[in-house]
Amino acid sequence: MNKPYSLIEDPNYRPNVGIMLVNQKKQVLAGEAIHYPGKWMMPQGGIDQGETPQQAMQRELVEETGILYEDVEFIKENEEWLAYLFRKPLVKDGRSYIGQRQKWFLLAYDGPLPNAETTVDKEFLQFDWVEPEWLIAHTTKFKTDVYQTVFSGFLGVFPDG
Repeated sequence: MNKPYSLIEDPNYRPNVGIMLVNQKKQVLAGEAIHYPGKWMMPQGGIDQGETPQQAMQRELVEETGILYEDVEFIKENEEWLAYLFRKPLVKDGRSYIGQRQKWFLLAYDGPLPNAETTVDKEFLQFDWVEPEWLIAHTTKFKTDVYQTVFSGFLGVFPDG
């Protein structure tokens, strides 16, 4: 009997979480990617062995932005896993991946803009609040489709501002 394809179980895609932080103006927190200067991205990161997506999101939030989970308001978790292919395979922890599968989280945050120089993970050169449409136009090509899906799935539940 053939087992149906499941992105969640596909070992070719690295398990990952994405974090969409929004402020009262319905702008999205984005950072200029250190590995892709001039390209902007939302915080994201891998799910470690034994970690739930929720635990990974809380850890990555602090590591990539310096923002504590206690300082945000949880709004929604995307029900489905989303995926994208890398431009070239990534080798991480002795494994090769062709892309990432992501569980996305929507959080509200109205604190100060994070300082990229003081974060644990040096993933970003700087942070700013941007409009979703601007981010689509200024991210890497391989993230565009996922970002469009995330925005359309979360737009209706943005906190009122």
